[in-house]
Amino acid sequence: MHDLDAHPDIEVMTGPRVGGLGSILTSQRPWASDCDALSKHGFHYDEFVEHLRRVHDPELIARCQFVVVPDVPGCGRSTLAAFHAAAPELAELGFPLAYCLQDGAEELELPPCDVAFLGGSDPWREAVGAALLERAADQGLRTHVGRVNSARRVRHLSFCHCDSVDGTYVGFRGVERGAREIRSWQRGASDEKLLGASDLRVMTLDRARLARCRPAPRWGEMQSGTEGRL
Repeated sequence: MHDLDAHPDIEVMTGPRVGGLGSILTSQRPWASDCDALSKHGFHYDEFVEHLRRVHDPELIARCQFVVVPDVPGCGRSTLAAFHAAAPELAELGFPLAYCLQDGAEELELPPCDVAFLGGSDPWREAVGAALLERAADQGLRTHVGRVNSARRVRHLSFCHCDSVDGTYVGFRGVERGAREIRSWQRGASDEKLLGASDLRVMTLDRARLARCRPAPRWGEMQSGTEGRL
């Protein structure tokens, strides 16, 4: 990222299975860390903690936007239980903590955290995600959305209370080309609009009806690997 002179608004997402840490060690870019709960290799808590200890440095912690507390994909109640189990130990390391919103989180209270991270299945989060982001913002939390790999999704989220996003787009396009294209998405999302998130109040949509209306997946919506860009 430093060698490519990528735009400073493009930050770095790392994780336990990202071998090199050059992107956060050789620049002053803000960064965050996933926990790799969705990894095809399976989640290992000890590996995640060891990864955080590798980056446990005051200068790096000062630039850290958040680390994702281990979640259970697709289950909000299990994720909340996992958060309460892991958060105390991770908080002692000094990193800002992100709570991952999974299916069913709309029925639960937000735990003490620094960032509300919107995960969950696509039909679920397209139905209730905007409302959850709005609720988190109203409670003073920063907000983040994962699995954002297209200009279309970035544009849609520009009407929501969304502070940052990440995805695996550069895994398909390459870092140089991907960073250039992601920057164009950011410019489009920041274009002046008649209405923004602060002007709108969102509602919960019917998931079954929404699922029938969703367009076919695009190439850019695919995901692979564990590394992405905020």
